[in-house]
Amino acid sequence: MINQRTFVFGILVSVLSLSVVNLDGFAADDEAGYVKLFNGQNLDGWIIENKGQFSVRDGLLVLNKGTGWLRSKSEYGDFVFKLQFRFLEEKANSGIFVRTAATSKKDENGWPDNGYQVQCMDTIDGAVPLATMIPYGAPPFESESDLKKLAEAYRPGQWNSYEITCVREELSVKLNGVVITTATKIKRLRGHVGIQGEHGYLQFRDMRIKEL
Repeated sequence: MINQRTFVFGILVSVLSLSVVNLDGFAADDEAGYVKLFNGQNLDGWIIENKGQFSVRDGLLVLNKGTGWLRSKSEYGDFVFKLQFRFLEEKANSGIFVRTAATSKKDENGWPDNGYQVQCMDTIDGAVPLATMIPYGAPPFESESDLKKLAEAYRPGQWNSYEITCVREELSVKLNGVVITTATKIKRLRGHVGIQGEHGYLQFRDMRIKEL
């Protein structure tokens, strides 16, 4: 028989668990309206473009070097896209595509030719560090990145989280809950989300999207 003290304690724990923020930067009660994009079992809902080396292993999406890219079957306009990633080698390189057309360049890499990329490379310095924006054939845009906040937010060797928000002509990138990059004058207003293969070895999980 459960006594009153145990019962009250159980309720208290349940309530507190709904309001905590986990170590990956996502709130436990932040799921309303989100749809899972990766089920942890297979690549249903995705298309591998140009022989990208994407597979599912132990419930995680694995990028095993190679080129090409992984494209969502669906297109999205205004949305919040969340995912977690972990680099499995030093300087591992990839990228997160947003509002990207299904078409690709006809070259050895086979990357998209009309969209935008959020850098996903194990570096916080150089010309295009982590969480910055890269154009991929879409019209020019303007962006600003706070590299001081990037250095503070990044967790080397651990799981990191992205929260990418696209609303009309504006875009923002949060790394582990911290705004790193903001972009304006985004002219391509709808497209696929995806992951770039750029010779990097990475894992991804908890991919979900909320249309706005």
